[in-house]
Amino acid sequence: MKCLLLPLLFLGQLTGLCAAKHIASGMEGLEGHVPHRREIARFMRNPVQANNFTDDESLQRLRAHRAEDVRKGFVHAWRAYKKYAFGSDEINPLTLEPLTTRNGWGATLVDALDTIHIMGLDDEFAEAAEKVRQINFDRNDGEPSKVFETNIRYIGGLISAYELSGNRMFLKQATALADIMLEAFDTSTGIPWQMWDVQTGTGSSEAGPPTLNNLAEVGSYQLEFFRLSQLTHDPSYHKAAQRVFDVILDRNEPRRGSVYSVPGLYPVFLDIKTGKFINGKPNLGGGSDSFYEYLIKTWALSGFRLQRNLDMWQESMHSIKKYILSRGSDRRLYMAVGDDDGLDSISDTFTCFFPGTLALASRL
Repeated sequence: MKCLLLPLLFLGQLTGLCAAKHIASGMEGLEGHVPHRREIARFMRNPVQANNFTDDESLQRLRAHRAEDVRKGFVHAWRAYKKYAFGSDEINPLTLEPLTTRNGWGATLVDALDTIHIMGLDDEFAEAAEKVRQINFDRNDGEPSKVFETNIRYIGGLISAYELSGNRMFLKQATALADIMLEAFDTSTGIPWQMWDVQTGTGSSEAGPPTLNNLAEVGSYQLEFFRLSQLTHDPSYHKAAQRVFDVILDRNEPRRGSVYSVPGLYPVFLDIKTGKFINGKPNLGGGSDSFYEYLIKTWALSGFRLQRNLDMWQESMHSIKKYILSRGSDRRLYMAVGDDDGLDSISDTFTCFFPGTLALASRL
């Protein structure tokens, strides 16, 4: 999910600014427990935002200098994008040619909206908003949309822009796109297609068997869809996202020696037609990463009411410590690939999210 969307959504929820609505789905935990008011109140008192910055003047100047360098770097890149590829998904940094990689709706444009606003680039934000208003999500570049990417970049970006600016056009566009993407959840199990053609209304997989999907791409809708249900008072988005957990837990029983052998360590690949895991040794890298990230973050966003999310997170963390974490020859901790069948000492760049997620979870 968009990295800037997360703290914005948490800030609103954890300071009591956003009422949690339509969250009955997922409130009952794995053992039938429903969160008690005292538990919720206890978590609400825990601050998430950093508040221990030093008053040392030299360090304050250093932080300000670094922030300005980041802003200058962003402005430089944005001006090139605006000049050569405004409204396109990406820009080739070597040839300066516009690229269509995310259906031609303007992935960079939408994904950068919150950054532009936070940096105080008011003119750039107004220009970007006008361009976003003109996007027609009923049409694409002729290629199917990757549903997961569409959610985290477009729907997440639009929700962030709305939260920051209050401009309801962004919420209207987010809702319009989410309504289209909800069609991808209309399967026999409720687990979404990996790819969805918005013009033909047909689903497919990116590669391999047509009903193949992976853990990260079925478990990374819960944040955006929950927040959209809050903002629109329409529970359909939240229910669709939580239905994925219903099916995964109902159709897959951990059993030693099977593809799913350790509770909370979920295999990478599953069949959306049956809801059952197929293969892929559990890990925190590509194909799995954000499934675990969204468990704890959606629990926080719900005002600590989605007990099942917390239970699943805690179960996963117990198994991750036992089977996934590995100490290298340099004595540092690494996240490998493993289950009760053994550990493979490999990792990828996608695992880099995990320390930050643990840091957040430690503050809750």
